[in-house]
Amino acid sequence: MEEEGYFTAEHVFPWMWEDYGALHGHRAAAELLAEHAWPRLYDADRLSNNEVPVAATIYVNDLYVERAFAEETAASIRGLRPWITNELEHNGLRADGERVLGRLIDLVRGRT
Repeated sequence: MEEEGYFTAEHVFPWMWEDYGALHGHRAAAELLAEHAWPRLYDADRLSNNEVPVAATIYVNDLYVERAFAEETAASIRGLRPWITNELEHNGLRADGERVLGRLIDLVRGRT
């Protein structure tokens, strides 16, 4: 039976320190980062009461961000206007920054 393989994107797993020689010298630093008690990245209660106009791009085929999670997060932020698109991918700002920012500014200003 063939073993399934999954692309890990930016994630690094402990077994990789053994399998990838280029990572050997970074193992101690990675372990320190992994053991660190990181604070919450955002305050969900505060975001649910947001009063600041905000827009965000959600890329349908984003390799690094699960669309369902992005949509769930966007829905939890009061007043967020999402632009859900399959026209670009995770590097949308780099690929066509003027268009992406223009679209987001339009959304924030109520021009759809």
